[in-house]
Amino acid sequence: MDKTSPSALLFILLTLAFTVVGQLLVKRGIIEVGSNPSQLDLLPRFIWQALTNWKVIAGLAAAVIAALSWMVAVSRSDLSFAYPFMGLAIVLVLALSGVLFREQIPFTRWIGVLVVCLGIFIASRP
Repeated sequence: MDKTSPSALLFILLTLAFTVVGQLLVKRGIIEVGSNPSQLDLLPRFIWQALTNWKVIAGLAAAVIAALSWMVAVSRSDLSFAYPFMGLAIVLVLALSGVLFREQIPFTRWIGVLVVCLGIFIASRP
């Protein structure tokens, strides 16, 4: 299989983009809904509020689109080539969490991201 075809890379990048956007939308929606209740009897209300929040719905839809894009990506490339790129979702979500949600990102997480990036670079080499 031609693991570096432009269409394979396009669908890998689409999968990555929809995965990251989906995660960020779900987080934003859950911020609006509030924390998961500690009382079990309040859980159905929390789930209902989450599943009716448009940002959560959009985030879950993005996850479905990512899954569909992934099916195309792996049909056009070797899984051993495509899968390491999914590690970039970790990098992007971590970076954007700090920017969009003002989360404090510890230095150790950045070291972990650096290790992931190094691994992706090594794994993507022929």
